[in-house]
Amino acid sequence: MATLSSLPIGAKIKVPHSVMGNVIFLKADQNHTGYPENSTTLITDELILLRAFDAKEPNNTDKNRRGHGNNRYSVSNIDHWLNSTASAGQWYSPQHSTDQSPNSTNVVSQNPYDVDAGFLNGFDARFIEAMQDTTIKVARNTVTDDGGYDTLTRKVFLPSIAELFNQAENSIMEGSLLQYFQANTDAIRIAKISTYAAQDNNSHAGSDSVTAGTAKWYWMRTPYSSVSYYVRFVLSSGSLGHDSAFPGDGGVRPLCNLNSEIPVSDQPDSDGYYSLL
Repeated sequence: MATLSSLPIGAKIKVPHSVMGNVIFLKADQNHTGYPENSTTLITDELILLRAFDAKEPNNTDKNRRGHGNNRYSVSNIDHWLNSTASAGQWYSPQHSTDQSPNSTNVVSQNPYDVDAGFLNGFDARFIEAMQDTTIKVARNTVTDDGGYDTLTRKVFLPSIAELFNQAENSIMEGSLLQYFQANTDAIRIAKISTYAAQDNNSHAGSDSVTAGTAKWYWMRTPYSSVSYYVRFVLSSGSLGHDSAFPGDGGVRPLCNLNSEIPVSDQPDSDGYYSLL
């Protein structure tokens, strides 16, 4: 019987989601350094949604976070949403005293998502149970968060500049380059908008229209460490960029780790996708 460990790097795995349809993951690494023992690392093949990293925080004492959002991943809206199993409209709770829900275009530029269900809510409980808790490192900015890094444990997480570009942020290496991205070229980092992400974005009033299958920029978890509000991202060309945390048109391309011995279909289907068994 085939298992995740027997699939080649880059193999695509189809996982049903009750809201997004099939979420397509690709195998990004096997037994990656610092990740759980006997784990297979998956990253979504496409951008599953377009969302803000974090909303503006009108009551924050830092003026830049009031106007541009917060670049500390550990308290970001996107991290909170990705790891929530809550039902629609229930995933958000304040992560610090001046936190702000992404509840309107006053605080995110488009695609408010406070009324969404948590990302994990849409998966079968067995898939959620199979996700391994993963310890990740995330740099902190040097302006409001004292530099250094946070060590977090998550089931789902955004990639870092180290994992996609083999680069440090403020001398902090947030992990190491994933095997799928070993070529370290712009081309290998390019990701496109999923059909569901395009439909969802285009259904929100005030959102700029996008087309499924088009390359788009997407968030990383890494802050631009010399300011309190910029976040690193991958441009649509695959190169490195940064922007404020509140734009609601940023792509979301998360990772997770599963036990490598989970069985999968012996052959891909007609679309080239394997299935978890």
